[in-house]
Amino acid sequence: MGVALVDRAVPAPATVAAGERESTDAGSGAAFSGLPPSPRWTGSRTRVVGATLRCVARFGLSKTTVDDIAREAHISRATVYRCFPGGRDEIVGATVTFEVERVFEELAERLDGADGLEDRLVAVMTSAADQLARHEALAFLVAHEPELVLPWVSFAELDHVLAVTGAFLAPYLADWLQPEDARRVGEWVSRLVLSHVVCPAGAVDALPSPEPSGLLGDRAEAFAIHPEPLAPDQARRLVRQFVLPGLEVLMSARPAASSAPEPST
Repeated sequence: MGVALVDRAVPAPATVAAGERESTDAGSGAAFSGLPPSPRWTGSRTRVVGATLRCVARFGLSKTTVDDIAREAHISRATVYRCFPGGRDEIVGATVTFEVERVFEELAERLDGADGLEDRLVAVMTSAADQLARHEALAFLVAHEPELVLPWVSFAELDHVLAVTGAFLAPYLADWLQPEDARRVGEWVSRLVLSHVVCPAGAVDALPSPEPSGLLGDRAEAFAIHPEPLAPDQARRLVRQFVLPGLEVLMSARPAASSAPEPST
């Protein structure tokens, strides 16, 4: 169920229907720790979303009920259903959409403050890794319900995630790259971030000795998901080692390609 809900929410973080952004209640909305509400989400809807995140951080998604969310938000169950007539599924979908918007908004602020292609690429990596590492609800899911998260960093849904992030990042790289190249570079940088999330620096060194009885034995757990912050110097090293060399070749080849004579017919 979690994958289906995310699939509906993730593709359009910037195109949520107007009704999704309006309060259905006159309440002022409650700020929740570490996750300031977007100005587009106000009133009881924001309170429900914040309460959902806190409940998931404590109980997980599978054990969070509408009653839990109502109690956490300090509103009635009836008010929750007025805000989200679809019940728990709609609440979870709206919460995912809210979080995607918030992540992209914070990332946009970091990118706007970065000058130069290298600095923008570093900003992408550090901001994204930091947000994933400090997300309490995500941390609980990673630890106790990884089946809801793993599809989005593996083959099942990874292409979908990369397409969304690549499309978001492309305009921030357009000063240096052609649109399609900018999108592809955005996807590649996203892959590097996810690689760090799945297996951060030092995770392999911390593995126990291999057991002779199996290929990985207990070491398989280390290859789950371990969100950790990415220091600026680490990110810059990754960008210089794995991204910029390819971009230099790409950008130097573009003028030659455009000036090359067309093949004769």
